[in-house]
Amino acid sequence: MYSIVFPGQGSQYVGMGRLWHDNYINAKNIFLEADKILDEPLSTIIFNGPEDVLTQTNNAQPAILVTSIAILEVLKSEKNINNLDNFCKFLAGHSLGEYTALYASEVLDFESVLKLVKHRGDLMSKSDKSGEGKMAAIIGLKITEIENILKNFRQNGVCKIANDNSEGQVVISGNKDSVDSFKEIAKNKGAKLTVDLKVSAPFHCDLMNDAAKEMNEEIIKSKFNNFKIPIISNVKASPCNNIDEYKPLLLKQITNTVKWRETILSMEKEGVKKIFEVGPGNVLTGLVKRTTKNIECFSIQNPDDMDNLK
Repeated sequence: MYSIVFPGQGSQYVGMGRLWHDNYINAKNIFLEADKILDEPLSTIIFNGPEDVLTQTNNAQPAILVTSIAILEVLKSEKNINNLDNFCKFLAGHSLGEYTALYASEVLDFESVLKLVKHRGDLMSKSDKSGEGKMAAIIGLKITEIENILKNFRQNGVCKIANDNSEGQVVISGNKDSVDSFKEIAKNKGAKLTVDLKVSAPFHCDLMNDAAKEMNEEIIKSKFNNFKIPIISNVKASPCNNIDEYKPLLLKQITNTVKWRETILSMEKEGVKKIFEVGPGNVLTGLVKRTTKNIECFSIQNPDDMDNLK
């Protein structure tokens, strides 16, 4: 039993998807269509950078989405996967990647999902009006230990678990002073390492409330089709294939914890034996391997990686 997962922000790099674009016409057409829909040279930023422009949230999010979809379309064509629902039981995506999963499940068409993600990136890049937010990875403490520290955390400002990525890797998000104070406490409680993340805003915390409110208007306007494949939600870490249930989860995802570790454990519980990460980078592959030894995971980010799809 297989699942496909899609990466989120942070997996981008200059030149991603170039080999697919240059060697497969259906991938090239995806990049061309994205430029046309957005009326901007997104593919030029993806292939040529500069890096500081690509990593801006309003560019990185649609760039990763488009690259992941281009790879997915080549996989379906080259491997004769006419119906993705016959190939895999579940889909999932890390934060932004959940929108790629919606495309793969045929809930959203390409134009709809691209416009939504572009708008999401714009909103999230502007939502922290103070400009004082940050995110940091806490390495070496279990999620329960992080939660216990937060229960007794008395610092003013926002400090929240943004990503429960894997056993011993949790990301916190919030106001700079609060996050820095939490890091010091975490070190004193046994954290092996704390690492500030190079992100333009503090995602998945209350500082994104404005983005979530405005995103609601765009989601209401978008046409959602029925699920072809259930998606394991970041918010609930359980399969969902109901449109009315899923739309509110997309909004909650912006301010709530990405339960990635629990997502993988949910797949394991459902009997998944192999996961394919489709898109740039191999971050999710590493997280899966640190979460369970019972699921094989393969990254498909370059054409040669297609040999793993079997």
